[in-house]
Amino acid sequence: MNGRDEAADERLNEAAEAVRAYLVSVRGGAPLLSGADARVLHDWLVRGVRIGAIVRGIDLVAEKRLAKRVRAPLSLLSCRAEVEKQQKHAGSWVRRVRRAPVGEPFLPAADPRFLEVSRLAAGAEREIAAVEEPDPERRAVAACAIAARFVEEAWALAPREALLAEAEARLADARSLYDDAEWDEAREIFARDGLRQRYPRLTATWIWEEANLGVE
Repeated sequence: MNGRDEAADERLNEAAEAVRAYLVSVRGGAPLLSGADARVLHDWLVRGVRIGAIVRGIDLVAEKRLAKRVRAPLSLLSCRAEVEKQQKHAGSWVRRVRRAPVGEPFLPAADPRFLEVSRLAAGAEREIAAVEEPDPERRAVAACAIAARFVEEAWALAPREALLAEAEARLADARSLYDDAEWDEAREIFARDGLRQRYPRLTATWIWEEANLGVE
């Protein structure tokens, strides 16, 4: 294997790890990809599917599944159609995102731990903006990795009991659909979603904008 092949493999592995971490930050649960998901991801990356299209697809499918109370775990396989759609329209999507307004994160005054999470988010945003990498895809990989790391650190730092209570309120009308194990998983998924919604600049909707990853 020559140096060029090794560099290409390294970039592919970095991209795969960033997507894996982003998926786990959205869904929680098992930190590893299934065999089927690993194959889907490898196919996307070798075909040149853009990282932004992949993570945007993850976010959109996750949002739809939350609305429908889908109980099966989120997977890359379940995101395949949406990712392909986002790849097809990547250029127009980036331009649309650039024109969209940016909301401020919700910060409950009752618990100072949310303020600490807000500081953590601000640091992650600065880190994304400071990524110095001329290649757009490698900047995207770095930005995804930073965003995923933020969610995991924020999940550990934030008042989880408040996030879980909020999740239970959102799920109240569907409690009978879940057994105990599924209920715990659903609460975490909805709680993570509530946390991520507080910091929209660290989700895929904004990630290209923050890292100047768009193309005109």
